[in-house]
Amino acid sequence: MTTRSTGRDCVTLLAFDFDGTLAPIQDDPARVVLDPAAAEFLAEAARAPGVVVAIASGRDSEDLASRLDGLPVYLIASHGLEIRGPYGRSIRSARPLALELDESIRRAAEACGLRIEKKTHGIALHWRGVRSLHPAHPVVEQFRHWAASNGLDVIDGRRVVEARMQGWGKDAALRWVSSATAAGRVIFAGDDVTDFGALQFAVEHGRGLFMRSDECVPPPGVTVVNSCEDLVRILRDEVPV
Repeated sequence: MTTRSTGRDCVTLLAFDFDGTLAPIQDDPARVVLDPAAAEFLAEAARAPGVVVAIASGRDSEDLASRLDGLPVYLIASHGLEIRGPYGRSIRSARPLALELDESIRRAAEACGLRIEKKTHGIALHWRGVRSLHPAHPVVEQFRHWAASNGLDVIDGRRVVEARMQGWGKDAALRWVSSATAAGRVIFAGDDVTDFGALQFAVEHGRGLFMRSDECVPPPGVTVVNSCEDLVRILRDEVPV
């Protein structure tokens, strides 16, 4: 892509989930690293005329930014509660979560080997790496009840559930970025049920791509890919950079 006009139809919004899509999932979220093939492609796409790049994640904006090595992209963080512009300017940010997790739930979760992650706008309960623990485990259900009783959104993901301040999801934030950048086409790649709304928006306005796993069934209308390398190969054909 070598030219860029002022028409709406020539701008492509190229958006991605982070964990599980651009970076392999790890038992410990702190150890997740951007895939090298994805890093190379993102750097090229972010400089390409007519292309706007956005990364959507449940991570805090600071955490997400630290894993992208200064790439000039939109950051949709905290599942949509935070939006940053390509050069770090804060565009939208909800108020932080002031609650602490009930101590009895904390003790029970830690006794089961669950990982508790405190974020700016929420608290996540991870059980990746914990054998035989089901999403309906009593401790997980207690966490859900605590979140609901405190007026928090409950967001389920792949071996994680998060209690988060109420507000925008990834799909609403992606719609905002699409409108703000006058994108005529939207391509979004994700891997989890938390991405389904954004994927549906992309299917309606361009293309949705879904990273295959044995933990989540793809939604209708998406193209299923097997690896980050496959994803990059498809996108290089779709959006020459």
